[in-house]
Amino acid sequence: MNVIILTSNSIRHKFFANQISKNVDKCMVISESKPDSFSTISGDLNATLIEKHFFERYETEKKVFHGNDTFLAKTLTIDYGKINSPKIIKQIKKFQPDAIIVFGSSILKEEIIKLVPSGKFLNMHLGISPYYRGSGTNFWPFVNNELSFVGATILHLDPGIDTGDIVTHVRSIIEKNDDVHSIGCKVIRKGSEIMIKILDKIKEGHSINREKQWKVSSERYYRMKDFDEKSLKKYHENMKNGMIEKFLQVKSTDIRLIEMKF
Repeated sequence: MNVIILTSNSIRHKFFANQISKNVDKCMVISESKPDSFSTISGDLNATLIEKHFFERYETEKKVFHGNDTFLAKTLTIDYGKINSPKIIKQIKKFQPDAIIVFGSSILKEEIIKLVPSGKFLNMHLGISPYYRGSGTNFWPFVNNELSFVGATILHLDPGIDTGDIVTHVRSIIEKNDDVHSIGCKVIRKGSEIMIKILDKIKEGHSINREKQWKVSSERYYRMKDFDEKSLKKYHENMKNGMIEKFLQVKSTDIRLIEMKF
């Protein structure tokens, strides 16, 4: 089975891509490069709260995803935002993928989405759709004290933002000593395991689960510019006040979720 992975260049993206590439016949990674400006601020007393947050995420991912500093598969590195260029479309056509997997790339245009048959272009969105869409969707449930909404959604890709039909939701066990970074790593690990099972189904010729997203009474959509020091302070305040312990003591909010059976 030939698979293309469209992703970015953080440790989380390399871990995810490497897990997939080890379980398919042939794989190519197209990685959008973002500058790493947070891995060198350790001990910087002048670092902002936002810089410290992303440094902590980097350190957690480096520990949890140890050994994934590079991509294992053949990799084409491009500038961020160039994913829809004619050069990339040509490369994808040349590779002739059986499936394309997306995790952390910029928004894809319809010209790319049409390059593989329906049902074989899948996206792992960090966040539980349709409840949380956009950017940082596993951070905002910590701010809003809604830990039931932490997880991921594997979607059939469409031109919208996290609006495609749902294959399955992914949630991980939350434990007392977790924080937003450790839970994020758990979700990525579990999401990669489920994505491998889905690819096995595609290889065997099975059709993949497809559930239309439903309307929710209070959809939460966040943009990158919404993430600021005020929201980070609220996150730390909630953690200090025992948000996770309280969540573990009380039964989680009953929300509608899709679970693909294997």
